[in-house]
Amino acid sequence: MWRVYFGGVSRLSRLAVLVGGAAALAGRATAQETAFDSVTAGGVFRASAVVDSVFVDRLSPEGFVTAGDWAAYLMARLGVIPIPPDLRIRVVSDTQRIQLSSRLGDLPYEARRALGPLVGMLPPETVIAGDITLSRAAREVVRFHLETVRVNGIPVPEPLVYSALVEVGRQYPALTRTGRDLFVEIPTDAVVALMDGRVRLATPPADSTTRHRP
Repeated sequence: MWRVYFGGVSRLSRLAVLVGGAAALAGRATAQETAFDSVTAGGVFRASAVVDSVFVDRLSPEGFVTAGDWAAYLMARLGVIPIPPDLRIRVVSDTQRIQLSSRLGDLPYEARRALGPLVGMLPPETVIAGDITLSRAAREVVRFHLETVRVNGIPVPEPLVYSALVEVGRQYPALTRTGRDLFVEIPTDAVVALMDGRVRLATPPADSTTRHRP
């Protein structure tokens, strides 16, 4: 099985959680002229096809999803369907982290409202960004952790980050109480690994007698 641990929240609130809680946390990609992916509706279908092939049907031992498509897929799992066509989120990844960034004025209203203490009176052209790391939390669970927050490339003091994201965590049960962690269930033998510009999914190949469907 492949599913995400989330509570019941509205479509806009879910977008606020993922875009506000994650896209408001990504850093170096914007400060540097780095090639980036975008989050699109088409990315949901492309990522879903790879997830099904590798994790569900076991037709392929491994597959690769671009960083932007992976972000779109997680948004869709949250219930953000369709992905807004005007969602302007830059996504890059390397072996250590996924990086998301956006201008404050390009974030949806609910995302900005959820992050009120963090964004305050900042002008709309402000770039708010941060790093998301991936780790194995248990045999069947991976953890996406919002590690660093930057505003125009400058790290935000940790006490301010903590107070803002704890409030997000209180409002939206999709995240942990800290508002910084997202837990995703995967097969026990599965691998989810970050790479430059993409995410690798892998499982041992299964024969026709052990394939399973959702």
